[in-house]
Amino acid sequence: MATHTPGPWRYEASTKTIRSQPANYWLASMNSWDGAVDHDANARIIAAAPDLMAACRAVLDEFPAFDSKRIESVKNICRAAITKAEGRS
Repeated sequence: MATHTPGPWRYEASTKTIRSQPANYWLASMNSWDGAVDHDANARIIAAAPDLMAACRAVLDEFPAFDSKRIESVKNICRAAITKAEGRS
């Protein structure tokens, strides 16, 4: 299985690039994308990919053993990933 550049990733609107943190590796540029799409929305969801993966893993890891405290923790991880993907963080 190929490995990806570790997250977290961030979208830099000023340069229209997606970069890793803290290493600041360049991952992708939105400059070459077709003008018919919302580049910022695409970039945010791509940048949120490591967080969304972590959220999915957290749900799967905890699923059979949910209690109210664990549910709230996993819900917070999911909320944070969604917030990032929607560009609200």
